[in-house]
Order: sequence, then C-alpha cells, then structure tokens
Amino acid sequence: MEEIANERPPGYRYSRRGTLALIRELSVIDNRRNALLLVLQWVIMIAAGAIAIHVDRIPVYLLAGFVIGSRIQCLAVMMHDACHGMLFSNRRLNDLIGDIFVAYPLGFSIDLYRANHMHHHRYTNTLRDRDYRVQRRDPDQHFPKTGAAMTWLLVRSVIGLNFYRMARDSRVWAPFANFHNPKRFGFDFRLALRIRYVVWAVLFYGLILWSPFRWQILGLLMIPLFIWANVFNRIRAMAEHNGVADERELNGTRTVIPTFLDRFLIAPFNVSYHLEHHLFPSVPWTNLRRLHAHLMTDPAYAADAHVTRGYWGVIRELMPPPASNGLVTRSEVKP
Repeated sequence: MEEIANERPPGYRYSRRGTLALIRELSVIDNRRNALLLVLQWVIMIAAGAIAIHVDRIPVYLLAGFVIGSRIQCLAVMMHDACHGMLFSNRRLNDLIGDIFVAYPLGFSIDLYRANHMHHHRYTNTLRDRDYRVQRRDPDQHFPKTGAAMTWLLVRSVIGLNFYRMARDSRVWAPFANFHNPKRFGFDFRLALRIRYVVWAVLFYGLILWSPFRWQILGLLMIPLFIWANVFNRIRAMAEHNGVADERELNGTRTVIPTFLDRFLIAPFNVSYHLEHHLFPSVPWTNLRRLHAHLMTDPAYAADAHVTRGYWGVIRELMPPPASNGLVTRSEVKP
C-alpha cells in the first residue's frame, strides 16, 4: 500500500517560532564572498591543470587531479546553493552564473536540479521525494551494512563498478538527457534554456578540443569528476538521510560536524549542516555553523537532533553494532 506523502504524526515538525528573528538576520547572501570563492575554484583548477601539463609527469597529474576533484566538490555544493537562489541575491544572475560556471561544467542544469530538489525539501523521506524512492530501490543505499559490505561498496565506488547507478539517478538534472522530455517535476526546460546549454557546450568543449592539450585537459576534468561524484559525493549523500530514525523532523536528517579532511574532500562550505539547512533553507552556507550553534542552545533541539561527528562517524553509524545480526534497510524506515 502506497504511503501518503508528507502525512506526519502530530508533533513531528520542529517549532520555528522562537528562531524567526534570527533567521531573518542570517538569511543574507554574501554576493562578494561567493563571487570571489567561485573565481578562486576556477583559478585553482586551471592552475593545477596548467602545472601538470607543463611538468608532464604522472605523479604531478595525480596530484593535480586530487586538487581539481576537491574543487569540483566545491562547485557541486555551489550548484546546490544556486538551486536555492543563494549563490547571488539577484535571481537572474544567480541562475545564469550558476549554470555557466557551476552546473554546466558538472553536466547539470540549475533549473532541472531545482525542480527535483524542491520536491525533496517539501516531501523529505516520503514517496513523493524522488531521492527517497531512489534510495529504496538502490541496494547500495540500504543500511546498515556489515564492515565487509561497506568496504566493498567503497571499493566498487572507487573503481567505478557502480557509477552507472549514480549516472542513471542523476540524469534528471542533465540538460542533454532532457531535450526530448523537457518537463520534469512540473518544470518546463524551455527552448531558450536548451539553446543556452547548446551554445555553452559548443564553446566550452570546442575550446578544449581545439587545444593541443585536449586529452590532458579532458582527463584532468573528467577523471576527478568521475571519482568525486562516485566516491566522496556518494559518502556525503548517504550521510544526509540514511540510517536515521525519522520519528520526528529533528532525527529525519543528519548533520555532520566535519573534520578538516572532511571539509576538503567531502563537505566544503558547511554543506554537512544538513539538518539546519532543511529546517531553514533560506540561510546561506556562510551562516549555517552559527545557526547550528544557536539551535544547540535549545534543549529540545540538542536532545533530538541527529548530529554525528565526522563522516567516519557516519560510516560507523551505517554499520550494525557487533552484536547485531539483522539488517534494517533504509527502505524499511517509514516516513
């Protein structure tokens, strides 16, 4: 019997009344900072690629790929912020810059990603949430897993054996996959947006193919994109809503307090404060840590919020305790 989306028991939602004044204060977008950070990511990627091509040694290519992959993860988080209109306060500029310099290089569209992501926010952990349905049908996202199963999942992710699942599930955000079926989640991927993507793709990939270093550039872009999407972004994504009790709003989403390495590899720009983001999606990344600190002063929040220390802590949570023999899948957690 199909579950009724967004039908929650009384008392499920966390009261926001006492926080509204602070939220208005925190919901301010720092346009200058975001612009500088976006430029910085591209400067780092271009510089790393240029140095690798100039030196032309395998160890330098590997180091450059590692750096470029970490910046690709930054772009992925910026795409998420642009989807919420929090990259720039001007919505038209937010979407234009977000597409050209953030989403398109990752193979996605801000508008297509937004159409799916807004449903995720509105119907989190229910059957009307596509992300939830994907988790239910994907055995890679069924938890807890034994230590051996978790290790095998990470190994398969590193060598790409399960990349097709990630690619299949993210195609709804990809412009090239939606030319023939432009309507997703009520959003019309109109002709003007499709033309804009085609023009960008011709210019971007045309310049790369025109370069005498075309294969080096494509390798430095595509290989790190492949690795980060299938390994580190998978870890970040599985931390957000997997293995949570979901008895109330505060334990239906997980916040991760990241280590320095976590921030570099997996969760830049405070994206790991995911519970705070779900509660108050108007707060940009710059203020999420401050919001978290404030909410933790509320005894009800501190008692019920699902907060985990580090992504290694998340992996441990998604494995059964040593004495446990039974497995509970994510699909068995009812909204």
